[in-house]
Amino acid sequence: MSDGTGLMSDENGDGRTVGTDLRPVFSKRAQLADGAAAPLAGDHAPTNLAFLLSQVGIHASRRFAERLAEVDLQPPLFRVLNLVDAAEGRSQQEIAKAVQAPPSRMVAFVDELEQRGLVERRAKPKDRRVRALYLTPAGREALARGREVARLHEEELAAGLSEDEREQLLGLLGKVVDVQEIGRGVHPGFSGRCVTD
Repeated sequence: MSDGTGLMSDENGDGRTVGTDLRPVFSKRAQLADGAAAPLAGDHAPTNLAFLLSQVGIHASRRFAERLAEVDLQPPLFRVLNLVDAAEGRSQQEIAKAVQAPPSRMVAFVDELEQRGLVERRAKPKDRRVRALYLTPAGREALARGREVARLHEEELAAGLSEDEREQLLGLLGKVVDVQEIGRGVHPGFSGRCVTD
């Protein structure tokens, strides 16, 4: 389910959606006047790989959701537009399977995109029971706006890195994805695997 922020996850016990609150976790009193968090002597977390990956990931996700909202998109909807563009004419079931998205999630995303006039379902000529997905002209425009936002977002994230460093970082992160068997192109928030029991 989505709470309007574009971040998807299962609901927790109090009815709120887990991981969708974009407010800072720590109070403003825990921050210095210039906005930087006060470091604690002996705290090793800032040099821990898992901590840094989580810190950057949460920051990147939050900023991306904010930026996409400016062009009336949410991250999961932008992801589906990209997937339909890459696999136009395929069924939503085929696309969902490729990115490990639960069918119920994919149906909800496609329903919303179709209601907004960005995607259309068409019966496949050889099997009229199967609906193939296609971008509409408005969907192509929305995708182009989203891709420009994504380009600018990536530029900001890579600020301070040389092109060689950026490529090296991409290669190393891709290696982590492969070794951890996360799956290339599979986002835990999109697939529903980000919430643990």
